[in-house]
Amino acid sequence: MVVAILTTLAGVANAAESEEPIAIDLQLRNNSPVGADVLERSKEEVARIFAAAGRTVRWTDSAPRYTVTIVTQALGYTRASAPVMGVALRVKSGPLAQIFFRQVQDFARDYRIDLGTMLAYVIAHELGHLMLPGNAHSDRGVMQAEWDSTLAHEASTGALTFTHWQAETIRKSR
Repeated sequence: MVVAILTTLAGVANAAESEEPIAIDLQLRNNSPVGADVLERSKEEVARIFAAAGRTVRWTDSAPRYTVTIVTQALGYTRASAPVMGVALRVKSGPLAQIFFRQVQDFARDYRIDLGTMLAYVIAHELGHLMLPGNAHSDRGVMQAEWDSTLAHEASTGALTFTHWQAETIRKSR
C-alpha cells in the first residue's frame, strides 16, 4: 500500500515537472554605455517574450546555453545608422547573440519606443536565429527581417510575439 502511494506521488511529481517550461540559460555581457536600469528592464522583457513562447529565462554567468553581448556599434560602420541591430553567431565558446547598442538606441529614438523594450526585442530576435532552423525570418512577429513603425508599435505595446510555429519550435529546442 505504501509503495503504491509513493509510486503514484512520484508519477504526479514527474508529470508536474514535465509541464513546466524548460529554462533557457542566458548570460549577458555589456560592453557598451547602456545603463543598468535599461539592462534590467530589457532582461525582464526578454523573460516575458520567451514566457509567451512557453520558455522561461534564467540569467546566469555559469554554463549559459546562449551568450548575449551588447557592443557599442556594428563593426565596419562609422555611423550608428547601420542596417542591422544585431547578429547571431555560432562561435567556439557557444552560440552568441551580439547586439549593436547604438543601432538599437537610434531605432528606439526614431520610433519613440522605450530603449529597454527595444533592446529586449532585438535580443529575442537574435536568440530566435540561434534557436530556430535556417534563416528563421518571417513576414510577421519577432522574426521579421525588416523592422518598421508597425513592428515598433507592436513591441511598445507588448504585442510582438514569435509566430505559433516559432514558439512551438522554441519550446522543443534544447
